[in-house]
Amino acid sequence: MGTVYRPREHTIAPNREPDAEPITWSAECMACSATSPVSEGHIQTQDWILKHVREFPAHLDYREHVTLPYRVRPGRWL
Repeated sequence: MGTVYRPREHTIAPNREPDAEPITWSAECMACSATSPVSEGHIQTQDWILKHVREFPAHLDYREHVTLPYRVRPGRWL
């Protein structure tokens, strides 16, 4: 007996379920690779950047790292 596979539509979207992992932010200094603590708000990340640039005035470029959990939702069978 063979196996039958049926295609199915799927939707990919940010996971907004109550038990989803939180969205987190951090920043990385492009001059020295220092990184901010991971936080659940972008304000803390921006505060870290401003503190870092006060300590190191020549460090003007940063990279933001955002972790956004996603969930795949099965749709109708095709």
